[in-house]
Amino acid sequence: VRVEALVRFLKTYQSPLLPYAEFLVETSDKYGLDYRLLPAMAMQESNLCKKAPPNSYNCWGYGIYGGKIMAFSGFEEAIEKVAAGLSRDYKEYGLTTPKQIMAKYTPSNTGAWALAVEYFMQKLTLL
Repeated sequence: VRVEALVRFLKTYQSPLLPYAEFLVETSDKYGLDYRLLPAMAMQESNLCKKAPPNSYNCWGYGIYGGKIMAFSGFEEAIEKVAAGLSRDYKEYGLTTPKQIMAKYTPSNTGAWALAVEYFMQKLTLL
């Protein structure tokens, strides 16, 4: 059911992540993350990978600040590394909601980031 909901969400926005819907859910489960978090963050950060830095496969803005751009070899590596990082650097410290994550992920943000991620997580739930 979760994979089907994610497929509908990714299709709706014509995301290049569509072939990775099952991998996104499996990887989220592997790291104990809400399966909606990675797609919702990707929507907020890069319009589901449509505005990611070229050839970076980094749809999450992960490790991107100033002139630094963290790049991955493909979407599977990106999903795995971002999920592992969220688990290790956020979830392990009790930061699991978008609002809690935002405080560390994008500390200068005044709340719009978390609201957008929460909105897309909810939208994914309704599909």
